Amino acid sequence: MKKLFFAIAFVMATALSFAQSNSYRTFHEQFAGEEEVFHISIGGFWCRTVLNMAGEHEVRKAIRDISHIRLITVPRKALDEKSLTIRGFRKLLREDGFEELVAIRDHGDNVHVYLQQNSNKKNRYFVLIEEETEVVAIEIKGDIDIEQLKKEPAIS
Repeated sequence: MKKLFFAIAFVMATALSFAQSNSYRTFHEQFAGEEEVFHISIGGFWCRTVLNMAGEHEVRKAIRDISHIRLITVPRKALDEKSLTIRGFRKLLREDGFEELVAIRDHGDNVHVYLQQNSNKKNRYFVLIEEETEVVAIEIKGDIDIEQLKKEPAIS
């Protein structure tokens, strides 16, 4: 009986570790199947492999604890058609336990980076990029070594 209990607990814990945040799931469900919406989900292994092939060894070291990355691009017109706003979505992020780390405005584009901390090094980072014609949402699950990224030389 104990073995069965531990097996069920292990399966449940594994399934929960692959779960998306409520915010990302809500955003994705709103636009799944819509025209011109692009979605991709990549495991951390593949991200590190691509960075290794590109010679980005320092960045690869910084993201060695990343387990999953999800990305979705949504045209602005799809948001408008559903009468949804980014301001409303940012409110949902805060309600979901994300805190804003940084907000950057560059040539009319807005980038917001959020963090949802968990005690087991399975933090969630959420990057929301607002461009003139589309919105990009990126959810990163795992831990990013900021100190390792600081070692990376600045791009000229």
